[in-house]
Amino acid sequence: MFSKKSFNLFATVCLLLAACVTVPAPPEQPPAVDVPNVDIPTLPAVSIGGQPDSAMPHTSDVDLTRLELGDGKYSSSPQVGYVFSCQTQFNGGGAQGTGSWINGDGTWDATKKAVVDGAVSWPHSFTVSVQGDQRVFTGNDLPDHTTGMYPISPNDDAYAYDRNPNSIQEQSITLTLPANPVVAAQPTCVGGEVGIMLSGVVIFSAFDAAGRDAPAHEVQDACDGHPQQSGFYHYHSLSDCFVDTTSGHSVLMGYAFDGFGIYGYHGEDGRELTNEDLDECHGHTHVIEWDGQLVEMYHYHATHEFPYVVGCFEGAPAVRALSGQGGQNGQNQPGGQQGGGQGGPPQEAIDACVGLSQGVACSVGPNSGTCQTPPGINQLVCVPVGGPPP
Repeated sequence: MFSKKSFNLFATVCLLLAACVTVPAPPEQPPAVDVPNVDIPTLPAVSIGGQPDSAMPHTSDVDLTRLELGDGKYSSSPQVGYVFSCQTQFNGGGAQGTGSWINGDGTWDATKKAVVDGAVSWPHSFTVSVQGDQRVFTGNDLPDHTTGMYPISPNDDAYAYDRNPNSIQEQSITLTLPANPVVAAQPTCVGGEVGIMLSGVVIFSAFDAAGRDAPAHEVQDACDGHPQQSGFYHYHSLSDCFVDTTSGHSVLMGYAFDGFGIYGYHGEDGRELTNEDLDECHGHTHVIEWDGQLVEMYHYHATHEFPYVVGCFEGAPAVRALSGQGGQNGQNQPGGQQGGGQGGPPQEAIDACVGLSQGVACSVGPNSGTCQTPPGINQLVCVPVGGPPP
């Protein structure tokens, strides 16, 4: 046990030792510096393969109340905002009246356009498969969505502008396109039809049978479709009944006849695209998802501006027409061939007049003739001397 005297001595020594220990002071902090506010750019997120992340919400600066009319905007070579059309003479019908949504200054108001009444369901049939280097389509051209009532009823307000007398009819479609298309050395003109959509419905060029802006002048149903003379239900622009993403790049909506994909209105940053963003054929090239892979390749986009979907073919088209009328409405021409390639002009006769004009000499195999638009067929066809064979 410590005595009280020893304890006091011990405590004194501890105090003296503690006083001799120097505790280091904390390091001196540097003086504060005022840093100006600097906007640091936000880089887009990138996924494996270099495709921007689909996180940017969809935006649009397009004024749907003042869309420029495309009447007569066909060209003999690729041109932005035009259709590089194989056909330069139009002798068909179309809407009978001028819609109240035509502004009168070369523009039209898509928000005020009449719509064909009705919500008719159809026995839709459509398959797409990749077989080797080919993409094969089979279907009946009946959509996976409802349609309006056709012929247009006199009780429908659309009847005052468009008296489309045609009925929607089941077709037989078998179509083969390249699964991995390539860009051709030169763009190719388009006929009346430009592709097939994932709804199973054919999409035509931006023109009606009179060479006018079809989405502006003709009245379609709520899904932007209507039938032509042989009963082919079809679109001239992207259907409002298609479902897109709500952000980032639009999804695949269909295929052009050269095999390249047709996508919705929005680009990589989620912004709605216009003609200024696209080339002469209405497309561009960047990384997209193609058959489950990220691939840098050409593709088309839909826009609200003329020519709406495809202005020319960037690749070589595998087919030019599925309907007997070559894709135009033909509303004022009674009769005509059955669609689906049954009774329509041979593909060789259509191809022989690609890029030519009415009355120009042509040939199909050993047979010579001239490029004409026979009754019921609103597309240039090489007709042999003496008329088509019986």
